[in-house]
Amino acid sequence: MSEPVRRPCPVCGGNGRRLIYRQRFLEGPMGNGYDIVVCTHCGTGFADGIPSQTEMDRYYEEQSKYTYDHAGGAESPWDIKRFEATADQVSPHLASHDTRILDIGCATGGLLSIFKKRGYGNVMGVDPSPACAVAASRLHGVPVRTATMAQLGDWNERFDLILMVGVLEHLGDVKAAVGVASQLLNPEGRLYCAVPDIEGLSACPNAPYQQFSVEHVNFFSVSSLRRLMAECDLAEARAWNWCIEWREGVWEPIASGLYKRGAVVKPGFDTTSEAALLRYLAFSEKGDCEILAAVDALITSQEPIIVWGAGTLARRLIANTRFAKVNFLAFVDSNPYVQGKTLAGKPILNPLKILGRSETILVCSITFSFEIAATIREKYKLKNHILSL
Repeated sequence: MSEPVRRPCPVCGGNGRRLIYRQRFLEGPMGNGYDIVVCTHCGTGFADGIPSQTEMDRYYEEQSKYTYDHAGGAESPWDIKRFEATADQVSPHLASHDTRILDIGCATGGLLSIFKKRGYGNVMGVDPSPACAVAASRLHGVPVRTATMAQLGDWNERFDLILMVGVLEHLGDVKAAVGVASQLLNPEGRLYCAVPDIEGLSACPNAPYQQFSVEHVNFFSVSSLRRLMAECDLAEARAWNWCIEWREGVWEPIASGLYKRGAVVKPGFDTTSEAALLRYLAFSEKGDCEILAAVDALITSQEPIIVWGAGTLARRLIANTRFAKVNFLAFVDSNPYVQGKTLAGKPILNPLKILGRSETILVCSITFSFEIAATIREKYKLKNHILSL
């Protein structure tokens, strides 16, 4: 990766910022961390010192984990439930089943498949990953084109509804992306966006610092999301604050809204984001203490361990805690893009490579801990002792 990019506030464009936390990872495809800062002009929280948008585009094109390769591209029941809830919000605001819908960052097309099942036949997706496009066609019969946000700016087509679900938190050039989406709308079209709501993070159990992942570089409150849209001349037609079970026992607060072109009233200073981020940091610090108690026991015993999960949590723990002193022999990960590489000097293996091995498996994920345990027992029929953080 090239030198990290210092960027202006993704919402208002201001250059003043106040540092509230330094997030660090073991070096990976998206760098070794970033600074979490708050804009002193508008109050928005964001990551500073991140890869360029070009590098981020390349990462999502070549190494996207949203291809769901471990499940043959299929989304989980939890994903489907979330897609249904999204469609429930949007559908009452659509004029007819002829509505032309574009889903930007559609992954393998699960959300569009829900609209398609509800009678909306004029749907299309776009994603930077070619593998996602192939899976969407195979699984759902949904047409998906391969393109980045910048490339979308060259499209001449127009749409009645554009969906950007779980997208804006991943982008460096946020205002440019919303501007492109706005240009693709018909005059009476609507843009629907959904992002993690930082105001609710400290009340929702998940891995410590998980929202400060290698991929998340913007941290929205309802206020900062509304201001972003106003900065792009989009007025709020409807907004929702909601919470959904992301995976078993793991909940995600979401801020979503439906926006249209029109007269806008720009919100004032966001007084909620910094306080919400500080609450989340305190919540995460407490959660880390609980994880490190389990790590200390493994360090003391020096029991040989295979770590299942080579993602954000593992990279953060190795870079910031005593986790590197655990006697781990290898990592396992279902993501084919990391298999064959190394982490902390240990190989990252395809799950098939540990069949027949007897070491204890440590599940290094909070969000997917139940799914991984089920995969170990039901898919691979492994009888190894399983530990969880």
